Amino acid sequence: MKANRKSALFISLVAAGLLAASASQAATIPSSIFDFTSDATNDVFSVKSKGWRDPAFGDMGWTHSSDWGSFKAKRGQSVTINMTAVDAGIHPGITVWYRGADDTVDNKYVVDHFYPQNANFTKFGVTDETTGEKLGNLVMRHVTHAYDVDGNKIIRGMGAKEDSVSGQLELTFRAPRNGDYIFVVGGVNPDANVDLTISHDVNVSVTVAP
Repeated sequence: MKANRKSALFISLVAAGLLAASASQAATIPSSIFDFTSDATNDVFSVKSKGWRDPAFGDMGWTHSSDWGSFKAKRGQSVTINMTAVDAGIHPGITVWYRGADDTVDNKYVVDHFYPQNANFTKFGVTDETTGEKLGNLVMRHVTHAYDVDGNKIIRGMGAKEDSVSGQLELTFRAPRNGDYIFVVGGVNPDANVDLTISHDVNVSVTVAP
């Protein structure tokens, strides 16, 4: 009887391990990825107040508590992304990644659950987390990141930016390569009076200099 129980336990542990490994190689489609172009430069993002950096998840960003955008740029072009939260107690954070030729997954997919704000994200042989369909390689190369530090605390290495306006953040950088870029916006360390259970509006604009 003990041997059977041990065998059953071993099989259960192996199965759980395989499921965990499978889930770790998954990619997901977020609720929206707004495609910014020269004709569509503004959108309203819906984000949770800790979506970009949540202490409950090891200070990682949370894919489905953040909102996503994409744009195209040529190497050397100046890109400016401006974010203004409707509630000044929401402090926006942003990360921009490049998706090049080695990223063979459709651009509608992103990291499955959590993302690093200041690093590359690479998974080989990913699958759709819902259907199990094989997708290819998900390669998101970190370009830049920042967050609103006005009325907020300084977090080392996270790109604190100050402009004397709480809830507002502007990030300007030069595109390192030709091609597709994707970025994520979420909140970080909200003010004490902010409702943590709901999503909040952040007005986002993207300008790619000609």
